[in-house]
Amino acid sequence: MKAATEVRHVVLAGRRDGVLSPAEAVLDGASYLVTPIGTIEGLDTIPASPAVDLVILDESFGPEGGLMAARHLRSLPRWRGVSIMVVVPSGSTHLEECLVPGINDFLLAPFPEAELLDKARRLTEVAERREVNTMLRVHEVREAGVTVHGKTMNVSVNGLLAEVDGELNVGRIVDVEFFLPEDTDSVKSRGQVARRAHEAGSFHPVFGLRFLELSARDRDRIGRFVAMRERVTGGAA
Repeated sequence: MKAATEVRHVVLAGRRDGVLSPAEAVLDGASYLVTPIGTIEGLDTIPASPAVDLVILDESFGPEGGLMAARHLRSLPRWRGVSIMVVVPSGSTHLEECLVPGINDFLLAPFPEAELLDKARRLTEVAERREVNTMLRVHEVREAGVTVHGKTMNVSVNGLLAEVDGELNVGRIVDVEFFLPEDTDSVKSRGQVARRAHEAGSFHPVFGLRFLELSARDRDRIGRFVAMRERVTGGAA
């Protein structure tokens, strides 16, 4: 974890007049070091010092989009330990495309300043926990069932806590797909919406999901991830 007085470095990857346009002034006003970048090539020229703590990607960034840019960053050793957040216009179908390994969190634009600052803080100050935030899809198993997207806030072999971009009905049976850090294969499970959670600081609905069907392989993968995270955090949730 960074010291409280250490400046945190955020890269904004997108057009200056795009969905990230309000972010530079907000983050600068909160004493972040902000580096705006407009091209993929520009990402490769950012100096190694000071180290980057967070990259915020416009989903339309670069010739192939922000998701390809995220894959590019994750393929390079320098960027593997850096948090990545993607910004998607509210109502866009592109949030579905964010279900890829390597993206830690999302913002729906236009976003409140408080949400941007809260997520930037979480993804820069608490480095050992940021890897828990991975993208997921939840689909209700019924005719005309809703599909929501979001991130896992915590995960165990019994279920997960998820912040999502819509509402789920408690008690519904759902199909869940999500990623574990450093793992390119998604976990797929059938589960049940167990509860609506009230998490301080969450800007989107949070639900607890209980796994009903989970393969032995995926249970082992989750167990190993949880054990590794507990070693890093000393058992902190």
